Amino acid sequence: MSSQKPRTLIITGDGINCETEMSQAFRLVGFETDIRHLNDLIAERCGLDELSQRYSVLALPGGFSFGDDLTSGKVLALKMKHGLGWNLQVYADRGGLVLGSCNGFQALIRLGVFGKEISITTNIQGKFINTWTKVSPVGTKCIWLKGVGALDLPIRHGEGRIVIGSNRRQEVLDKLNRQGMMCLKYDINPNGSEENLAGFCDSTGRILGLMPHPEAFVRWTAHPEWTSAPARASAPGQGLVVFENAFQEASHAR
Repeated sequence: MSSQKPRTLIITGDGINCETEMSQAFRLVGFETDIRHLNDLIAERCGLDELSQRYSVLALPGGFSFGDDLTSGKVLALKMKHGLGWNLQVYADRGGLVLGSCNGFQALIRLGVFGKEISITTNIQGKFINTWTKVSPVGTKCIWLKGVGALDLPIRHGEGRIVIGSNRRQEVLDKLNRQGMMCLKYDINPNGSEENLAGFCDSTGRILGLMPHPEAFVRWTAHPEWTSAPARASAPGQGLVVFENAFQEASHAR
């Protein structure tokens, strides 16, 4: 077994703005991290084999990739699909883990990772929302959420409302339930997302996409109400457990 720490590749690019937050979260639990611009990876022709050999985790952070001009995550997804040609399902089958938060989740949806019947659109309020919300894991499929209870996490998005294709809606819901993919739900729905969905995992449980930002709450002092319990100032935030689960999985695989 290698003594080296598992590594995470964090994609950045025009408009992405949470890559440093994401890197710090992974580093806190023991990962080494590389933040790489998407255009550089495309220029270097970084293939799926290199990704699989070098990195235990691929992370797509939040932000406003390419200004979200053509709907959130679409350009990022197209550049990943046609510029890199990565098949994330194959990467997961090889033992890789994938995390997409907010804009990264939108890109995973545009890539069809969770099925072509899943889409995401403008919040029901018709505007950007920036607040904290409680979410609860559902089922046991998702490796990232293993043993996790309810979480208080920040959300900040304009297009976070998950929509499930209407033509075969019940069939799709049955499939998603059967495969344990609807792994995270809002306790109180903040954006009109169908089925109160806050996130999906793929059928292996190794790819997680979610609208809340777990990387933004890895220290207790990040919470707006932390001063009500100052004795906990040095405690971890509730989002850290997501990254701890990934480290345990990646370390075990090595």
